Amino acid sequence: MTTREVTPLSTRAGVSSVNLEKRTVDVVWSTGAKVLRSSWIDGPHFEELDMSPGAVRLDRLQNGAPFLANHDGYDVARTLGVVESARLENGKGIATVRFAKAEDDPEADKVFRKVADGIIRSVSVGYRVHRVEKIVTEGEKVPTLRVVDWTPYEISAVALPADAGAGFRSDVPTNVCVITTKNPTPKRSSTMEKEVQEDAVQKERHRVSGILSAVKAAHLGEPFAMRMINDGTPLDKARGIVIEELAVRDDAISTAPAHVNVDDVASGISVGEGPKDRFGRAVVASILIRAVPTLVKAATAAGVPGFNERDLSLGNELHGMSLLEIARASLESRGVSTRGMSRQMLAGTALTHRSGPYSGTADFPVLLEVAMNKVLLGAYQTTPDTWSRFCKIESVPDFRDSPRYRTGSIGTLDSLNENGEFKNKSIPDGAKLSINVGTKGNIIAVSRQLLINDDLSAFSDLGAKLGRAAKLSIESDVYALLALNGGLGPTVGANPFFHSSNGNVNGTGSALGVPGLDADRVIMAAQKDAQNLEFLDIRPMTLLVPSSLGGAARVLNNSQYDVTQSNKFQVPNMVAGLFKDVVDTARLTGTRRYLFADPNVAAAIVVAFLEGRQEPYIETQDGWRVDGTEMKVRLDYRAQMFDPRGALTNAGA
Repeated sequence: MTTREVTPLSTRAGVSSVNLEKRTVDVVWSTGAKVLRSSWIDGPHFEELDMSPGAVRLDRLQNGAPFLANHDGYDVARTLGVVESARLENGKGIATVRFAKAEDDPEADKVFRKVADGIIRSVSVGYRVHRVEKIVTEGEKVPTLRVVDWTPYEISAVALPADAGAGFRSDVPTNVCVITTKNPTPKRSSTMEKEVQEDAVQKERHRVSGILSAVKAAHLGEPFAMRMINDGTPLDKARGIVIEELAVRDDAISTAPAHVNVDDVASGISVGEGPKDRFGRAVVASILIRAVPTLVKAATAAGVPGFNERDLSLGNELHGMSLLEIARASLESRGVSTRGMSRQMLAGTALTHRSGPYSGTADFPVLLEVAMNKVLLGAYQTTPDTWSRFCKIESVPDFRDSPRYRTGSIGTLDSLNENGEFKNKSIPDGAKLSINVGTKGNIIAVSRQLLINDDLSAFSDLGAKLGRAAKLSIESDVYALLALNGGLGPTVGANPFFHSSNGNVNGTGSALGVPGLDADRVIMAAQKDAQNLEFLDIRPMTLLVPSSLGGAARVLNNSQYDVTQSNKFQVPNMVAGLFKDVVDTARLTGTRRYLFADPNVAAAIVVAFLEGRQEPYIETQDGWRVDGTEMKVRLDYRAQMFDPRGALTNAGA
């Protein structure tokens, strides 16, 4: 079993019937029939969608999914209507789509009338793949990828049938797909099975030794060979890849920019790395060093991935080159002649050129995206926060509610008489909770003007600000939760999160001092499990106070003696060292304080990220609203109150 990042796909479907009065269209959005596709990872293959109820996640279609024009989810004006209902029936996907009213959306009405007149007869469903069974049948050259877990999330009107061999599309984030391989073969006798196994072993040895020999002769390095061996690349195809890689490297050396020493490029290649890869890293490093030197220094010191002396030193190779000169070198390295191009034409070509159906690592828009991602990540990682010091970080696989359970307890052991027998004792169910995520983000633009003017400051400032904004978004959301209901948190059920019924409020409102903190500690320790059978003895780990109380809180936590006592006798401090961390913030005001347990023991607040990706990231497309390239910045997360036993609040005095 393997996992892979995959992009959403689409497949053509048909219009079934039209209701002019209700402005609805019934469509068959999938029959699950085999479709011949091809991708750079899997090569030619048949894709078959499993249409059984257990395989199709219909919640997106059944909850008001959009009906779009040509899968264009970026522009809200391209939303033609809404999916009113969706179901599975006799192995087919059926849906009813309602178009917008003519007076509200004339463009949608034009499409609706073309559908009603039979001019537009096709629709296409966009979907995500979560789990695939790869079926390799003996004697068949083309495998079948049977999609056994998938989510349709939109339906689109299309003018032309979709190309069955094309993947779709790069402007929607990838998701993890689990792939298992099946080899349905007829039963053989033990002798035949042994012969087949021995033959397979000999063929595999021949493939591996052939790949290693070809790579060694080409001086490409063992890691280059191991990637093809582990990917199961056939020997003939591997030899072709070796030849192509040699051609690419020769081309990169011959087209290296004047500022780059060709000998250095050729001799400085890391094992498994080509000159194009090195040139791309040099471009990114050059942009970072020129644009955000202070951020580069801070991120390097903090050990942020991608900020290291080895990579950044490559930027010296392009010292003095402007963005436009780097763009020219990038185009030339991809075989695009820039002779005779004006500055305006050069900028426009560099921002829109793609070297094939998939962008190459030396394509200029990709290099800008990589640089912006590094600026974004560097600013995000180096922006200080407080929420991570008392919240638990979780990961969820998708945007649906993800269940979490608090396990119950069994109380105490049963007593036994002299001849008594041991009895079974079950563990009761604990409380069921759930977490989920949402999305926050913005679109930024890299224009031709920025490229021509070599305005790196605008480029870098925007990326850094977005990175800080992403970090501060989580910070703001966490404290917004605490501020609800006058500092008692959001309403959970009938009461606020901090409520006497949850045993997490010190109602006396005592001042910040030794007696008050000790009383808070006692209340937290008295918490019981979900069945009210067993004391949990939860201990506070973090004290959260307004900035005005930060100094006093640290003195109380670190002092050997009770500094609040006015007499001359030194009284031991009962709460000395009670907290491992004291957090103060200007986001809190007044005198209210919060005590948090270790989030790994009892998490009062959870910040959940989609698929464990805790940083913002960027996706790029050619700009339509701007003359250049658009970059979408997104962060998938949500902060939410979780276990009321993991915290306590005191209004103070």
